[in-house]
Amino acid sequence: MFNALVNWRNWRLPVKLAAVLIVPVTIAVGSGLLQINSQIDRAESYAALQRLVKVRAALIPVIEGVQAERRIVAEGVGPELLSEQSKRTDDARAVLRDQIGRTSVSEVVTARLSDVQNRIGDLTVLRDRSSNDIPAVIKIYTELTDALLDVDEVMASEFGDAALLRTAMGLHHVVHVRDQVLFQQAVVLSGLTRGQLTNAEVRALVESNVKLGYIADEFAALATPDQMKVYGKNFSGPDTEAQRTMLAAAVLHPTSDVPPAGPNRPKPLPIAKQDWTNATGAVVSAMDSVVTGLQDDLRNTANRLRDESSDAAGTASAILFASLILAATVGFVVGRYLLRSLNALRRSALDVAWEKLPEMVATGRGSTEIERVPVSTTEEFGQVARAFDEVHQQAVKSVIEQAGMRANMRNIFVNLSRRSQSLVERQLKLMEELEKYEEDPDQLANLFKLDHLATRMRRNNENLMVLSGGDVARRFHKPIPLTDVLRAAAAEIEQYQRVMVHTAPNAEVVGYVASDLVRLLAELLDNATAFSPPHTQVSISASIEAGDIVQIDVVDHGIGIDPEALAAANHRLEVAGEGVEVQVFREMGLFVVGRLAARHQIVVRLDAKQGTGTRAIVLVPAELAPRREESWESFRGETIERQQASWFQQTKPAAAPPPPPATARQTPESARGFLDAFQRGVQRGLPDHQESR
Repeated sequence: MFNALVNWRNWRLPVKLAAVLIVPVTIAVGSGLLQINSQIDRAESYAALQRLVKVRAALIPVIEGVQAERRIVAEGVGPELLSEQSKRTDDARAVLRDQIGRTSVSEVVTARLSDVQNRIGDLTVLRDRSSNDIPAVIKIYTELTDALLDVDEVMASEFGDAALLRTAMGLHHVVHVRDQVLFQQAVVLSGLTRGQLTNAEVRALVESNVKLGYIADEFAALATPDQMKVYGKNFSGPDTEAQRTMLAAAVLHPTSDVPPAGPNRPKPLPIAKQDWTNATGAVVSAMDSVVTGLQDDLRNTANRLRDESSDAAGTASAILFASLILAATVGFVVGRYLLRSLNALRRSALDVAWEKLPEMVATGRGSTEIERVPVSTTEEFGQVARAFDEVHQQAVKSVIEQAGMRANMRNIFVNLSRRSQSLVERQLKLMEELEKYEEDPDQLANLFKLDHLATRMRRNNENLMVLSGGDVARRFHKPIPLTDVLRAAAAEIEQYQRVMVHTAPNAEVVGYVASDLVRLLAELLDNATAFSPPHTQVSISASIEAGDIVQIDVVDHGIGIDPEALAAANHRLEVAGEGVEVQVFREMGLFVVGRLAARHQIVVRLDAKQGTGTRAIVLVPAELAPRREESWESFRGETIERQQASWFQQTKPAAAPPPPPATARQTPESARGFLDAFQRGVQRGLPDHQESR
């Protein structure tokens, strides 16, 4: 695994593209996931704020219930109304407890709520003593209301978002302002019930009025223009002015801490109880509409921010998913294009390397117009394709030029071989004439040696024709007995005396194959005599195997061939028929054998054991060497035919035999008879006047 990572240059192209894309894709995915997670966290925080808004919405009715009880106690209207209001307050407390139980609040809010719960728990006792000491009860109710307002302020500070925080604090300030108005209403009602205000109550009213102005200024500092517009519209007008006027009259009226009694009783407050109740009630109703509007704004803003966060998370998820799909699509399209271009280049290169150029080299023919690589773009891959086209064009030109040069060289070799062969044929005919009339045995033997050397020269010329791809002129027109083919092959080599020709089966080799088979066997016999000791014999025999296949064996008793060299030799015999060029001069014999064998579908292979000699096996198909039917009539007819015109003789009448030699000397006929069947049979396969050009 580590080595594969280190050798990154050997990675496949899709892996490299994936490695290139993985870094930006990973960064993009990480950033997208962080953004989505952030939006989800914001949505969850806004959901928590929504629950906090519900808690505040449940807290305000409790504050209003306590304020209403304070007003009823201050007005002294009777225990029935207080009991009914107490029940409503307790119901609001139950709703608040239920809402707090479903909401997770901070430790500060929890502590404040715990303090408020303890104070609210004393309401039952406070309600029972409400008719005894009204100012003291009002004070306790006011302290409880302040505690509830502190809880509201703490919860308002929990809103971390700027838009929500401004609205939440504004709502708290408005609730606080309304509480001051209700406090002023309760204190004045308490004074109206007694007929006058105490000094403490006046101080409380003055402080409340100052506090109201301060809280109103804080609201103005935080509220939006629309909120200020609504607040100014509802906190101004004739009712507000009447409430302020009556409040000023109550504050400026003489006060006394002594209960009124006797003739020195002070004048009552110059305020009608009903007018004060109506005026303050109208102001409180106006403030209730502001509170309701701010509550709606807070709830709607929290819902909107949560929806926006959820939508942003969904949008980020969709964008991330679309980006991944787009990146994968772009990577797939680009990678597919690159792979397609590379595959086109690879196929074209392999087609040129393994099909087109070898075909042109083998045939020597072809057009200089090449087939362009199917990549038509102008970027780097297109430029590489055009560069390969140029290389292909130059290779085609070089192949055609080399083919022309080889054809010229082959034609030169063919012409030289034909010229030399023509001279050798004439030389053989001249020596034949000299042999006919020579009576000296020694001189006749020398003539035979010259005749044999000329025969070998002719075979070498014919081999040169085979190597050049040409065809030799010597051809037999009639079937040749297999025995004569074996003897003629033995007569073609230098050390023909060492060749032992065994009796061959009754089979005839067709005429157009016989000459090539003679040359093939002559090459094998020549190799056998060359690579075996001079005192040993080389045997050549034939047999008919299964399927009427003629098997010819050439066996020597030399040193043999090692297995590697034997396999190489058999390989050269196989590939010689495929047109492979000759690489080593010493391998020409095997190359000629392979060419001749491939020409007629003849199988040639070598078999050897180290130190026991080499065996060449030649398998001739049955249709090239059919069996010969033997009968007395065919034998008699064949004998007569041979007496009339043997295949060893020319078709024209032979010259008259020379006069008989002296008895004391060896006759030429006796020496000629020994070599006649070995030496001159093949050279008369052509008419007298046919020569190679």
